[in-house]
Amino acid sequence: MNEFLPSDAEVARRLADVRVAVLEATAQVRSPKRSTRYRVTRNLIIAGVAVAALTAGAVVIALETQDVRSTNVICFEEAGVESRQVAGGTSADMFDPIEMCSAIWAVDGFADPDGQDYTHPVPDLVACTMPNGIAGVFPLGDARPEDFCAALGLADWDSD
Repeated sequence: MNEFLPSDAEVARRLADVRVAVLEATAQVRSPKRSTRYRVTRNLIIAGVAVAALTAGAVVIALETQDVRSTNVICFEEAGVESRQVAGGTSADMFDPIEMCSAIWAVDGFADPDGQDYTHPVPDLVACTMPNGIAGVFPLGDARPEDFCAALGLADWDSD
């Protein structure tokens, strides 16, 4: 054996002291992932991303809902929201709920589709705003147009 080189036991004894010193030193050092500043920053970033995603989703839903409101109509067979109904839609620049429901009445769209002769009589129709914002068109009957929608608990249709 070489007398200048330490033995394995001597190396293990010297390294034991170093290991203890390293472990004590690392116990005093805090990981940046465990720090309060790191956690607060991380949580603020996560919250910001969540708010941005939810806001973007809400904007898309609002725009889509407005598009549906401005292009769809529900035509009712009778002067009541419980009566049979037919839904229709078109592009926003051609949207006229009374005209759309007049076409449905003309083909007797509330009956079976067989034998449509496009000569069914079209009653006087009135448009109201349904609770979901879509136009609802009803046959007027003997009612006055000014009072019709209010009698059903609906708002008058505003074409704007």
